[in-house]
Formats: sequence, C-alpha cells, structure tokens
Amino acid sequence: MKLRLKEISIYLLSIILLLASLYFSMHYLFNKDSVIINFIDSDIHEDFEIEITNNLDDLNNFLKDYLFIENYLLKRKKNEIIIQLKLKEPFAINNFTNEVIFTDNTIAPNNYFEINYLNSINLIDISQNSIHINNYLNEYFQSLSTLFEIDQIEYIEDRRYNLVLSDGKIVMLPKVIDSKLLYFIKNNIDLINKSTNYSKFLDLRNFHNKTIRLK
Repeated sequence: MKLRLKEISIYLLSIILLLASLYFSMHYLFNKDSVIINFIDSDIHEDFEIEITNNLDDLNNFLKDYLFIENYLLKRKKNEIIIQLKLKEPFAINNFTNEVIFTDNTIAPNNYFEINYLNSINLIDISQNSIHINNYLNEYFQSLSTLFEIDQIEYIEDRRYNLVLSDGKIVMLPKVIDSKLLYFIKNNIDLINKSTNYSKFLDLRNFHNKTIRLK
C-alpha cells in the first residue's frame, strides 16, 4: 500500500512539474511575441526599421555602419521597446544617384528613408556624381541662401558650383567663395536685377579679377 502511494505521489509530482514547465514556456513565448516595437518620429523606411528590429541585441554595433544616424535612443518597457533615431542634417538630394547628401558629406541611398522625408529636402543636387561640400560652400551656403532663392546646385569639375534659382537663372560661383564675394552680391544684386535684363546666367567665376558676366 505504501509503495502504491509512493508511485502515485511520484506520478502526480511529475504531472505538476510538466504542467508548470508548460505554463512557464507558454508564458515566455506569449510575452516574447507580444513585445511591441515602436519607432518614434521615424523618417526611415519600414524595411530599414525591420533590419533594426532584427539587430536589437547588438544595435550599437549595427548602427555604426549607418553614418547618417547621428544618435539613437532605446527604451525598454514591460511589453514595449521604443526606438528614436536622430538623423544628421540633410543638405540635398540627388535624383541621378538616388542618394541623400548630408551637411557633413555623409551620403546614403534614398531607399533608407520615407518618401515624406525625401520630399522635405528642398535642395536638389543635379551633379552627375553626388555633390561634395567643400569648406567654402560649407561656410557660406547659408548666406548665399539669404541672397538667392536656390532650388538646385551642381558641382562643376570637382572645384566650383553652379546655383540654379527658382526662376531658372544660373549663378556661376567662383572656386573661392569668401566674404568679399558675399559683400559684393549683397550690395549689388538689387542693382543688377533692376538695371539689366539678364535671364540666363550671372557669371561670377572671375569676380576676384573684378570681372562678371551676365546674359
């Protein structure tokens, strides 16, 4: 009789352990599957979000390869993971190369980004190869933007730039962009616009030799 009770006790204990193991396994799987991953204010494409999601265990190393991401924030809650990415400042978009050019000369393919983000980049790079922002342009582009309504930019012969304005006119910049050039434009552009009938281009390439052309 005692042996029979012992067998029954062992059997019941085995059943309890099996049920407990099954419960905890199901609980783990349920919680794992129910984790929600949210990207906050994300400008990246959903396919790239999936790539990030698949690399959460080593996210820091994974994102090192994507230089257009300035930094990121990851927060874990009970059943939620929140990811916030901060992208670098975009400079222009090139529709020939299908790339976004950032102000630090980082370049990234368009397919990493949402359409709305791409459409929000106002400056179009029409260079055959994506533009390189040299030190002159980096320092003075914002000032040029206050003097001209710039829609497009082109990098010419790896040394200087053309600006295409909203009215289709082209401003040919010299290789050296400096405060003297900006001062001249600022003090003479209204006079040039009022006293001439140029409709195609304003050629400033030889400005430092005190020569400009327009047509």
